[in-house]
Amino acid sequence: MPIFAGVDPVVDLGCGRGELLAAFRAAGVRASGVDANADMVANARERGLDAVHGDALAFLEAVEDESLGGIIATQVVEHLEPPYLLRLIDTASRKLRRGAPIVLETINVACWLAFFGSYLRDFTHVRPVHPDTLQYLLRASGFERVEIRYSAPVPDHMKMRTVDLPPDVAADTTLTALAHAVNVNAVILNNLMFTHLDYAAVGYRA
Repeated sequence: MPIFAGVDPVVDLGCGRGELLAAFRAAGVRASGVDANADMVANARERGLDAVHGDALAFLEAVEDESLGGIIATQVVEHLEPPYLLRLIDTASRKLRRGAPIVLETINVACWLAFFGSYLRDFTHVRPVHPDTLQYLLRASGFERVEIRYSAPVPDHMKMRTVDLPPDVAADTTLTALAHAVNVNAVILNNLMFTHLDYAAVGYRA
């Protein structure tokens, strides 16, 4: 919500049942959404939310250039074919006013737990989108101050654990070297496998 404070209007691409639209309404931000799932849109509309059934790209293309105050898409880009995603980001750049934010949140496939778990579990996912790739695509389409914000950290109890040697064996050079190797490897694996499950690429229209 802080990213979109004071902007108007905001479009939620892939709005689903409208949870985010409801949050925008509660925050006093005028927002509308579009989703390809008619049942979810009907659910959102039953709660008085501004949602329409349709294609995200077609929805954006029908909007006047430089008329939007913000765009957000959560758990959407991984469902899109690359050519479609490229067109969507480029179109979003044309439809946003200068300085307006865009937020594209998705599964952090750079985290192995997220990739081999939540990403592969859903066969409607089309293509994993690496954080570096999404950041580059936003910059290439005219967005500035693009940054990656990670969320949903993996709980500590699921991570590789390091070894702390008790004082009475810490002087043993062989055990110390072994513990050091275990700890170094644990850090490497944690950085590859157990970081954050999601991330958002955040940028602002130049």
